[in-house]
Amino acid sequence: ILDPSNDHYIPESTYPASGRTYPDGAIGIVSVFKTGEESYNWKVTDFEIPSRDNLVIYEMLLRDFTDAGDLKGAMDKLDYLESLGVNAIELMPVQEFDGNDSWGYNPAFFFAMDKAYGTDQMYKEFIDECHRRGIAVILDVVYNHATGANPFARMWWNSSNNKTAANNPFFNVDAPHPYSVFHDFNHDAQIDGKYIVRDFVKRNLAFLLEEYNIDGFRFDLTKGFTQKSSTESNASNYDASRVAILKEYNEAIKAVKPEAYVILEHFTDDREETELSNEGMMVWRNMNWQYGQAAMGFANESAFTRTYYNASSRPSNSLVSYMESHDEERLAYKQLTWGNGIIKTNLDARMKQLETSAAFFFTVPGPKMIWQFGELGYDISIDENGRTGKKPVKWDYQGITSRNQLNKTYSSLINLRMEHEELFNSTATLKWEVTPTFWEQGRFITLSSLGNSKQVVVVGNFTNDPITASTKFPATGTWYNYMNQTETINVTSPTMTVNVPANSFRIFSTFRD
Repeated sequence: ILDPSNDHYIPESTYPASGRTYPDGAIGIVSVFKTGEESYNWKVTDFEIPSRDNLVIYEMLLRDFTDAGDLKGAMDKLDYLESLGVNAIELMPVQEFDGNDSWGYNPAFFFAMDKAYGTDQMYKEFIDECHRRGIAVILDVVYNHATGANPFARMWWNSSNNKTAANNPFFNVDAPHPYSVFHDFNHDAQIDGKYIVRDFVKRNLAFLLEEYNIDGFRFDLTKGFTQKSSTESNASNYDASRVAILKEYNEAIKAVKPEAYVILEHFTDDREETELSNEGMMVWRNMNWQYGQAAMGFANESAFTRTYYNASSRPSNSLVSYMESHDEERLAYKQLTWGNGIIKTNLDARMKQLETSAAFFFTVPGPKMIWQFGELGYDISIDENGRTGKKPVKWDYQGITSRNQLNKTYSSLINLRMEHEELFNSTATLKWEVTPTFWEQGRFITLSSLGNSKQVVVVGNFTNDPITASTKFPATGTWYNYMNQTETINVTSPTMTVNVPANSFRIFSTFRD
């Protein structure tokens, strides 16, 4: 896709000008192609995607991840991500969007990758290099809507109202649900008995899987995949038509790549999410508020139990839980702005409190997601320079001791998951004591593998004072301080006292790392 209004702003290092020569006589945005273009020679042809039981996703906005803001910049940071231990990268939308500066949720041309981040070759090289390092790549895709630049929108357009026309077979004039932006796709649209939007989406999904060797998708705003009229009060109610559409897209993906991840930004009632989960899809689980309360030092509404769905009716690995996402306020900014006591005024206290939150996040079974720089305590608001505006790139955080320690804690906790997978699969047992009731005297998690061959106890102090926590151990004998395994504790009774400094945690294991 060539855009005469925006392409000349793209740096030569990101997308060479020789590859975007605008054709004489053309008007507006045009599609171009080369005949006989060489196909990409994939170096990694046997990549196995990580298990959903132990998936740790790093959500990335290429624009704000490096100073270059492109694929080359991200490629240069793969050593860092590999060291952190994540095994998947989720790219915020990279299909061709309006302009060059965006979160990407304003897609226009779905079969072209946006040149603001690099060439077609660069996208493939990035994915190939991720695979070489054992890192899966997930694309955030947007099929709820498209901008007015989309050809299907332009062909049936009402210029007087600046909307898609009433006879547009692909789009609704107005969305039936309350969450829409731009122009709303009608996933039930038919011509001659064929579902034309569904056919378009399925062709696009297959193209992305086959052309780019993608490992899965995160679907944006799947609650909107419906023609059923709704309001804020009832849009989350069970919707059989929406479920059927999503099942159809899931089946289309699995037909091309059976092992591919399918993740939904859904947020509907439990019945609907359970039905989708039982079809092999995963759903986002937003825990920003609860972990934010704990990070700021407030017990109220700080229970973590929704991070994990422990019921026989639904797979335990069906929730992608997160403390932060692109769409939520940053925990460190909440601390800096509204923190309780020393948390608001002292950087070291803030970072230690975030370490403690991480200890009660990564030790919970099920897929996990990190928002970029969360592992360094990014404390610039989501609303800086406008909600979707560019944010400062803060690699200088690595030079600050307490932030670097937070990074190391993330890495150690992720390593616990990777090295001891049996503690995080569907056969593991999780015991919670993390409700607001368990606050002043400590919060606790006990994690046991099948047969109790491996066990972990997590003790957390989210208060601003040291505590002596009465801690239950499921077995006697020698336990190891997981974060410093030269230290041991001899457990002689089912309940032992553990001293935990302010804003800190302890992890004990029956095994050495």
